[in-house]
Amino acid sequence: MNKIKIALLSLLISFAGLIAADDHNQYPPTFSMEGLQCNLAEGKDMDDAMKVIAKWKDYGDENFSAPYNAWILTAVYASKSDFPFDFAFTGYAFNGTDMGKVNDDWVNGGGAEKIGSQWEAITDCSQSLFTVVQARQSQMNFEEGSNSLMAIQTCSFREGKTGNDLAASDAEWNAWLDGLEYNGGVYRWWPGPGSPTSFEGDFYLAMGFESHEAFGKYRDDRMNSARAGTMPEGILNCDMPRIYSATNVRLDNNPSSE
Repeated sequence: MNKIKIALLSLLISFAGLIAADDHNQYPPTFSMEGLQCNLAEGKDMDDAMKVIAKWKDYGDENFSAPYNAWILTAVYASKSDFPFDFAFTGYAFNGTDMGKVNDDWVNGGGAEKIGSQWEAITDCSQSLFTVVQARQSQMNFEEGSNSLMAIQTCSFREGKTGNDLAASDAEWNAWLDGLEYNGGVYRWWPGPGSPTSFEGDFYLAMGFESHEAFGKYRDDRMNSARAGTMPEGILNCDMPRIYSATNVRLDNNPSSE
């Protein structure tokens, strides 16, 4: 996929609020993520895309010199205005250097030329890079090829709040999520190179769920907590979540998961 030819991500995030929720003197885990938003060519469907992705995976298994995980996202609950494409491809590496290695392996090893032309014949994709900050580690059991759900929101800091407030907020929300026995991960996706200059939020908030039932339980728990007045006070304004089916297409040492 020539669409995955990406420059090395420079991790220049300096937000003071990217402090770990449990330890104000340490930074939380971060990862590098590349996201592709793709439309299928006329007459093509997801089966065609998955056939090429399978070839990409085989190439990666033989040639990638750094861990790299990938998921395909398709809309479950999302408006066409918020999801104006057929599917998304999200790939994760431990850091920008590893992301650069993987993309060099793709280009220099011949994958972009051999498989990329097949990809471009069936898709039209835009792409961007993100720095992912882990606010809560996932306890879900992942297997290659597994399916789960992901909720994604656009978030901005409320007036008077900044990144300096994230650590305390994370600690409070994680304690609340512990009480709900929520086992998914929570991540902040900070837009990087290739992201739209029109983006008006501060970051995307992503939460993982192992099933539709788990997502439904979370919604029930939020409503019950709001009625009881036990929900933590937020420091963010977030829009309505979009819910996506997340299909794993490559799992390698788990640099990041939902």
